[in-house]
Amino acid sequence: MSKKILTIFGATGNQGGSTLSAVLNNPALASKYTIRAITRDPSKASAQALAARGAELAQADLNDLGSIKAAIAGSHGVFAVTNYWETMDKNAELQQGKNIVDACKEQGVRHLVWSSLPHAEKLTGGVLSKIEHFDSKAGVQEYAERVKGDALLVSYYMPAYFMSNLTGQIKVGGDDGVATLSLPWNAQDTWLPMVDIRTDTGLFTVGLFEAGERANGFAVQGTSQWVHPQEIVDTLSEISGKKVQFVEQPVTVESAAQLGDKIAEEIAQNMLLIRDYSYFGKGAEKNQAASDAFLLEGAKKNTFRQFAEKAKWSFLA
Repeated sequence: MSKKILTIFGATGNQGGSTLSAVLNNPALASKYTIRAITRDPSKASAQALAARGAELAQADLNDLGSIKAAIAGSHGVFAVTNYWETMDKNAELQQGKNIVDACKEQGVRHLVWSSLPHAEKLTGGVLSKIEHFDSKAGVQEYAERVKGDALLVSYYMPAYFMSNLTGQIKVGGDDGVATLSLPWNAQDTWLPMVDIRTDTGLFTVGLFEAGERANGFAVQGTSQWVHPQEIVDTLSEISGKKVQFVEQPVTVESAAQLGDKIAEEIAQNMLLIRDYSYFGKGAEKNQAASDAFLLEGAKKNTFRQFAEKAKWSFLA
């Protein structure tokens, strides 16, 4: 039997790279799937490294439907992720996502796994309306559900808060010189979903491909571990042998609006989404098992401690 082609957008990035590795590092999956890695520049060293691992390289322009159709031709599955921060334009990212959905449908792709996020404005009843990089991806998800039809399966991977985000967020300062993590969360009560994006993404995304029809329409909470902020600093204190503390920032929707900076307001609202709505929606921490049911068989997610022990922390530099 010939191998099925899995086409991966963003193959040199975190999510695409993790998806690719989940296949190529697993002999059973590597014998089942051929990886086609979509990259903007196949001549780059990072792309050539993928070719050396056995991936087929292809180019695509997400703003050009014809380009996407050519890149995914013959694919059984497509993993797609877009980067809002390249344009910081909600409508531009929405259109790129629609292009991918339309191309998959027109080219007869069987299964699309879209890197999505919760629709923050709808989830919060309009309270948090400025988290564009969530809502644009969610808009693509809504579009896919409307137009996919019976032939195309679409599943959704919603990555949690990146563990790697924390590596530069802990600052040493003040009169006491104590390393401090300061965010608009409650140290003991806020539930923070975290993902080791490079290690664990592929466990979910390839798990969705493997689940096939069972995963159609499902959105997984891409979470490695749910923690409270206090657990983060306690773990880092133990690992580093230095005191690390958490200090809650007094942020509100109103104070975020007064920052006078579009990106700063968006990020502040993102932090409030975590504090007040558990990122995926109130009570989402109780529902993780339903998402973990789609992990690759035998997969073991990384814990924050495992990540922290290997990471480079700016406060220790």
